[in-house]
Amino acid sequence: MGKIIRIIIEGPDCSGKSTLVERVKNTLRWDSRYLRHKEADQFERYLLEYASANQVVFDRGHFSESVYSKLWRGGSPFSKKQKEILNKICCEKTLLIFACPSVKNIKSRYLSRNYGQQIKVEELELSRKLFIEEFRSLTKIIYKSEDYDELENLLVKVKQIVEEE
Repeated sequence: MGKIIRIIIEGPDCSGKSTLVERVKNTLRWDSRYLRHKEADQFERYLLEYASANQVVFDRGHFSESVYSKLWRGGSPFSKKQKEILNKICCEKTLLIFACPSVKNIKSRYLSRNYGQQIKVEELELSRKLFIEEFRSLTKIIYKSEDYDELENLLVKVKQIVEEE
């Protein structure tokens, strides 16, 4: 894999990504970037983001772009070849962390928030399934985002992985 220069933290809404990004960033003393949807050529945009990343923790990546495009826009913004290229980049010098708590926990977090969200509660389960499909064949760390101990153990593991490379 080579020396880790970027970490991508992915998963459905309400899965604990933002908390994890903040904690990983602070633990490693790296920068972070939030990659939400923007109007642009998505393939080029993600290539540039990944290419310019050195010691960066990404809150979302092209995986979210793909999932939410399927969910809300009826298809993928990437051709099959483009997706293969982006996935290959994310297998080199990149640590992928997939935050995937239970549907029950995702819905509970959603309902406890006091602000409007783009996703609707009835879309949460489908988005989780789409993320699982996205990550099925990729090497990743799965973060169930269930409790504080799991978070602390993951931070230790991430630090060890980054430092041993």
